[in-house]
Parts: sequence; C-alpha cells; structure tokens
Amino acid sequence: MPRIRPFKGVIYNPGKIKNLSKVVAPPYDIIPRDMQDRLYRASPYNIVRLELNRITPSDDAKDNRYTRAGRFFDSWLKKRIMVRDGKESIYVYSQKYKALGKSVERIGFIALMEIEAKGGKKVLPHENTLAAPKTDRLSLMREVKANLSPIFVLYEDSQHEILKILKKACAKGKPFADVMFEGVRNRAWRIGDRLDIKKITRLMAGKDTFIADGHHRFEVSRMYSNEVSGESSKYVMVYFVETSENMLTVLPAHRLVIDIGDLTKEEIKSRLAKHFRVEKIPSLKAVVSKLDRLQSSHVFGMYLGKGEFHVLTLKDMKAVDEAIKDKSSYWKRLDVSILHLFIFQHALGIRDDDDNIEFVKSPQETAELVDKRKFKAAFFLNPTKVAEVKRIARLGEKMPRKATYFYPKPISGVVINKH
Repeated sequence: MPRIRPFKGVIYNPGKIKNLSKVVAPPYDIIPRDMQDRLYRASPYNIVRLELNRITPSDDAKDNRYTRAGRFFDSWLKKRIMVRDGKESIYVYSQKYKALGKSVERIGFIALMEIEAKGGKKVLPHENTLAAPKTDRLSLMREVKANLSPIFVLYEDSQHEILKILKKACAKGKPFADVMFEGVRNRAWRIGDRLDIKKITRLMAGKDTFIADGHHRFEVSRMYSNEVSGESSKYVMVYFVETSENMLTVLPAHRLVIDIGDLTKEEIKSRLAKHFRVEKIPSLKAVVSKLDRLQSSHVFGMYLGKGEFHVLTLKDMKAVDEAIKDKSSYWKRLDVSILHLFIFQHALGIRDDDDNIEFVKSPQETAELVDKRKFKAAFFLNPTKVAEVKRIARLGEKMPRKATYFYPKPISGVVINKH
C-alpha cells in the first residue's frame, strides 16, 4: 500500500467548545436539507458550515458555499475555535454502536496516506464515481485546503497486530474526543509514541487496502494534488479499519424508482415471473425476515404500493449470464448487479440513472416513500459482503453505485488534516 505517516491534526479547542455533539456532523453525502438546518441551529461552529455550506439565491463566483466554507475555516482557526496539535500523531478512532441486534465496537486509526501507490501495492476501489460529486468536493477542497473528514479504508491483519497497539493506546488514558452522535459513541486518542508509530507503519507496509467509503473524495484528493505544489497535498487523511467481520457492519441501500414508464403492476410482475419466483408477502417485516433467511440465494423484496409486497427469487443464473456481458462471473453474481442490470435494465427497461433511482437505508422509510406516491416502486436487497468487496476490487472491477453502506460512517469534526 502507499506510505502512511502521522500528522498534526486540527481539532476543536476543548477550551472553547464544551459540547462536541453540537459541532460534529455526518459526512456531507448523508446530510439531507432538514438535518443541514438542524446542524446550523445547533452551533455557529458546527462543521456543517465547512462540509456542506448552504446555497443561497445570491451565490456568485466570489461568494458561494465554497468560499464561505473557506472563510469560516480561516476564521475559526484565527479565533482558536479549532487548533492544530503541537505533535505529530496517529489517531485511534473508536465507534461503539448497536446494529442488527448486537453491540459492536469498531476500532481503527486515522493517519495520512500517500495518494500515489509505490512498490506495486494499491488502494483498491470497488465503486464507480460520478462527475458532479467530484466537482463539488474539488471546489470545496480548493477553498478550505483540507481533508475535513477521513476516507474509510479497510486493511487485512489476520494476527490483529495493529489492533493490539490501538487497544493498548486506548487503555493508557482518556480520549481527547468523546461524543455521542445519532446513537453512536465516538472516541479518539492520540498515539504520539514514535516506537508505536513505527510499528504501525511497518505493519501496514506491503498491504493492499480497500476503499469502504469515500471513493469520490479519494479521487478528488488525487486531482487536487495534481493542481498544487507542496508535499502535504500528496497525502490524504484516512481512517483505517481491519477487515474483521465482528468489527464491520454492512447495511444495504434499498432502491426507490421514480419513473417506471408505462408499466402497470401486473406487467412488472409478469415480466419478472419469467426469471424469478414471485411470491406475495403479507408485510414489510416478513419481507425483511425472508431476505435475511435467504442470504445465500439471489433474493429481492419488491413493493408496488397499497400493501402489495413481494419476494423475488432468481430461478436460474443462466439468464443473467446471457444478459450481462463483459463482466466476470463474480460480478454477475452480486445482488446489486442483478438488480441494476438484469431487473431494472433487462427485464423491466427502467431508466437506471441517478435522477430516477434513489437510495435509502431504512426499509420502513423506503416503503413509506412509495405510499406517499413520491416513488412508483421499491426494491429491497441483502447487504453486500465484505469478502465480495475485496474480490471485486482485486479483479479491478467496479460495483454498481451504492453497493455498500458501511455503518456507521466516521463523523466529521473529530480531526481535520489541514494542508
């Protein structure tokens, strides 16, 4: 993998900010408008003013969401609302949460990672990226000149050697950040000991890494590094987590369809019945339960409104293999691939564009949006497995967008990398 190194992070000044829960925020891409308003009200120093500044009708080339973010950041640094650490550190970052009926603590570390790989080892993506989000994040980076939130990356360590160092560091003292946010306890510690830092960098040497979340921001960091000079721009802030199944929670992003063309409900069921067993199910709860029981099969939930739930079970992979060309057999067997390329595009002829497909984490919210007639149909699916992410990345292929939702996402505001 590319080299990693410690850095002097920018953090909220505990002498000025007494309650971190008022100033942290989720990553920009999961902040809807109502949450943005709520975060603005929470504190004049909430990081949403940097991550996702409001758009106003008077925005122009000199005064817009990006330039305002840059001015806010400069002002907070001058007022010492935020301060830069005096010593280079690697930061231990823990998130403790409940998901899928169990309690989990995910412990990783935040460090800088060289953007360009050397020595043959790589940072492996698994999802395609879109132009609009990259333009947005690049415009912001040009103004703030910082990584406001870390890219989430996975690494393999079967002996848990790095995790042991991280846990030892946590046991030595209190965290400098300890904040409950949306049901998740977020804590962070500094590792400033040179020996521990050397051990971590040595153990990470030679490993492939896999991007779990932050594909757009990683590509933008590369674009930015090509625009500006200076050693600091050649590194990006990354949150590294071991690929341990008991520390990772992957949730599915369910799909909502706005436009189904002239298809009626009966036509949808008739077309799908050629390739799937279409079973009527009494409730959303029953759909979710059945999907969970049949995770080894290619099975999907479907909601067409008015309480009409169905479960779709693929009859035979041959039809999928014939319909999807130029992809590996592993790629074709991903549920998200079957949903987008076989169900949407091949069987139903649905337009598979970002302005026609929405992604929602909550099954309940997904169904409610159909009932409110904002969408014509909903499709539910099981989560992509971590092993599938690694396999597709190693093959050099890209999954359909929003193939994974690693929960929880690292929050913004724990530590910043200022170039």
